[in-house]
Amino acid sequence: MKIAITGHTSGIGKSLFDYYESARRLSDDTALGFSRSNGYNINNPQKIIEQSLDSDVFINNAYDGFNQVSLLYELINNGYESKIINISSNSSDGIKDQIHPYAISKYALDKASEQLFYRGHNVTNLRFGWVDTPRVSEKAKDKKKISTDYVVNIIEWVLNQPHRIKEMTICP
Repeated sequence: MKIAITGHTSGIGKSLFDYYESARRLSDDTALGFSRSNGYNINNPQKIIEQSLDSDVFINNAYDGFNQVSLLYELINNGYESKIINISSNSSDGIKDQIHPYAISKYALDKASEQLFYRGHNVTNLRFGWVDTPRVSEKAKDKKKISTDYVVNIIEWVLNQPHRIKEMTICP
């Protein structure tokens, strides 16, 4: 199985990449990592798409405003037909007492994923609560968090299901 992962150098993406890289030693799995650090940026997705069109799973993890949504649509518009997993957030339910662009962009990802799912694409949207990553640890020191290993387990579970899964919300 060939798995493409955006944002593979930290947080959820790094845990996923490390997991699939270690699994590769036991099978013919291939993990492709796309991050700014290795010359791939979701703001300019064409290189990512070219490298990913033959992947079995595309994990749309890297966050950069609405570019995560644009990448999803570009992937589909370029003929991608395999499994897509979007990493979203339960913050998309809305933060009503402040302006919160992150929540709005994740809401857009949720709706784009839903639209593509109902059009027949194999898209799963995973909405996580606080995940124990470097970015979150500063903002939520006193909050209960989901481990990145648990996120990997959820994704493995989704990949092993015989039917499409539209979305899941997972909170600590």
